[in-house]
Amino acid sequence: MVRLFEYQGKNLLRTAGISVPEGAVASTLDEVAEVARKLSRPVVIKAQVLVTGRFKAGGIKFASSPEEAKEAAKDILGKEIKGMRAEKVLVEEKLDIESEFFLSITVSDSRKVKGPVVLFSTAGGIDIEVVAEEKPEKISIVNVDYLRGFQHQDAYNMVSKLVSQPHLIAVISDIAYKLYDLFVKLDAYTVEINPLVLTKDGRLIAADCRITLDDNSVFRHPEFGIEIPRDMLRPPTDLEKIAWKIEERDYRGTCYFVQLVPNIEEIKGGGYIAFHGIGGGASMLAADALLRKGLKLATYVDTSGNPTASKVYRAIKTMFSLPGIEGYCLMGAVMANQEQWYHGYAIVKALREEAKYRPSFPVLILIAGNKEYETHRIIMEGLKDISLKLELYGREHIYDVEYLAEKVIKLVEEYREEKRKGIYRVETPVTETKIKEQTSRVLSFETETGKVTIDIDKCIAPACGFACVKADRWYGRGCLKIEDGKVSLAGDSNQLKRLCNECLACEVECELHGGRAIKVELPLYGLEEFRRKHGVPI
Repeated sequence: MVRLFEYQGKNLLRTAGISVPEGAVASTLDEVAEVARKLSRPVVIKAQVLVTGRFKAGGIKFASSPEEAKEAAKDILGKEIKGMRAEKVLVEEKLDIESEFFLSITVSDSRKVKGPVVLFSTAGGIDIEVVAEEKPEKISIVNVDYLRGFQHQDAYNMVSKLVSQPHLIAVISDIAYKLYDLFVKLDAYTVEINPLVLTKDGRLIAADCRITLDDNSVFRHPEFGIEIPRDMLRPPTDLEKIAWKIEERDYRGTCYFVQLVPNIEEIKGGGYIAFHGIGGGASMLAADALLRKGLKLATYVDTSGNPTASKVYRAIKTMFSLPGIEGYCLMGAVMANQEQWYHGYAIVKALREEAKYRPSFPVLILIAGNKEYETHRIIMEGLKDISLKLELYGREHIYDVEYLAEKVIKLVEEYREEKRKGIYRVETPVTETKIKEQTSRVLSFETETGKVTIDIDKCIAPACGFACVKADRWYGRGCLKIEDGKVSLAGDSNQLKRLCNECLACEVECELHGGRAIKVELPLYGLEEFRRKHGVPI
């Protein structure tokens, strides 16, 4: 889910015809003073961060003059509020409050409801969970039928259960109806006003609001400028933006990428490893064990949901783009709903490329589950001639997380010592010569997210036993065939694009059997530029 900032939410409420406090957003101290000057009354300065409990954390302050407002903003702007940096503040009129209400619309997770729920309470300004537990009689709820919608009469009936004054019933009902209309237009998951206040001069105003969008609908709302539709407590890093393109452009499986240390310079200083998990629960358990042992994680990456090998490959390449990382740890325990061999080929392709510039690099992999032994074979055969400190584990170690964490520490310490002594040599990056398209002996076809190219002049078949064709038939979908003693394509370009599952097996097996004829080209969506900028070999 994607949360909007308070100032964004209030702008939306205003356009929907719901009253909000007078004010404006500011990003500098001078702007704060100018807004306070225009309001010409006591103001409240509110940190624009996506967390709750801002007041207790020092993120909300009051002032009675522009000078006081400017001074108060010094303690907020640029400071961290509950782990999130406050880049902006909302400067608003201070309200003289008579009473507070709560009004929200959210999509219920209950199997019984299966739709939006409108909730109204006369106990606003506090957590609704507390009200539900201590004063349930102060809550009125309407379960909305998607097809029928939320009508004026529904709003009136809901409010009149708790409010007796006719004028208040009419105004609050109208606000509830408008709020539901906004909820639908935004494709929202939650729209909440807490508190909805009645001021002493008789106004009903949304003093604070919280709007959460369904991340699946963000593409329909470019006006919000949301780069990554996930609930993050900080702006996304450059690498997270690149990683999101992997997820955005390939619907198959998941590539959940978080750069745990936003400061690249801190990672460059050493001491961090790249962490990669398969499956959320086991991944968090393993990450926690590594942290308890004193290891520092630069990334948290999850590739589950049966992703393609190409997607996993891109995820690994993204992790290895962080400068200064000193190890790679993959934890994938008991994955029964997907064949692990696609992870295997992704690991082999990525590490064969990266190991050239990272001799003796520490790599610990735990893969257990469906096609576990076949996946282990792919990894061991694919990396047997590569200079890595590689340790591979299977199902017998799925409960030995502490043991595996100690193994990672040992590998990393050995690697650091070798770096300190300078006993290994890093290869000079070599730019690959791309296969010329105009050569008549080249076959190629587009895939869903890349391109497969075969240089027939480099094909050593039948000496290789047609390893690529066999691999394609076993792990792929039959895109290749044998014709006149050489590899050929088993369909036209449109057929092959639909067929190819980007398993990477044909390229890896070709190389492992002595050939260099096949190349699966996978665009990395800005990763090359990122690596150049931070001095990481491409």
